[in-house]
Amino acid sequence: MSAEQRHGCLHEFLSLTDGLSIAAVARTLRCCSRTIRNYVAGRSPIPWHRIEMLRLLALETSAMQSNSSDQISADETPVVANIEPDPTAPDVPPAEMLAWVGVHAPHFLSSRRSFALYVRGWNVVDKVRRAKREGTFAAVLARWHSLAVELPRMWRFGRMFAGIGPPAYKHNEREP
Repeated sequence: MSAEQRHGCLHEFLSLTDGLSIAAVARTLRCCSRTIRNYVAGRSPIPWHRIEMLRLLALETSAMQSNSSDQISADETPVVANIEPDPTAPDVPPAEMLAWVGVHAPHFLSSRRSFALYVRGWNVVDKVRRAKREGTFAAVLARWHSLAVELPRMWRFGRMFAGIGPPAYKHNEREP
C-alpha cells in the first residue's frame, strides 16, 4: 500500500471541514484537538479514514437535506436571535447571521457586543449572501440546527460575565 492510499491531502480535509473550529472537527472525528492542529499544520499525515469519515458525514448531511420536503429555516431552532436586524441588509435576517456565527465562531454568541463586533469585523452579511448564491447555506443551517440544541449555557456564569449584558440569543418560546 502506497503512502497516497494511506493518507489524505490537507486540501481535501479542509474543504470537508468547511470552516469548522478545530474543537468542532475534533468532536466530530472523536479525537483530540492537538491531533487536528497537527494535521492542519502539516506536522502529522492525515489518515485516510479521517477523510472518509468527513466525506460520509457530508454525504449524510446532504442526503438529509434533500430528503426533507420543506426548506430548512433558521427560525426552526430552540434559540432565536436576541439582536436587531441590520437595516443595510434586509435580505439577511438576524436568525441567519446567528446561524452563521453559531456554526463558524460560537464563542462570539456570549454577548450582543461580541456578536456585533464579529458580524461587522468578519463581514458576515456578505458571507451569508455568498453562501446562499453558491447553495452552501443550507448545510450551514443544517449544522446550526444540531448545534443550537447543545448551545452551552455555561458561558454565562461567573464573575467574568457580570457586566457584559445579555447573550446574542434567547430560548425560543415556541419550542416545548
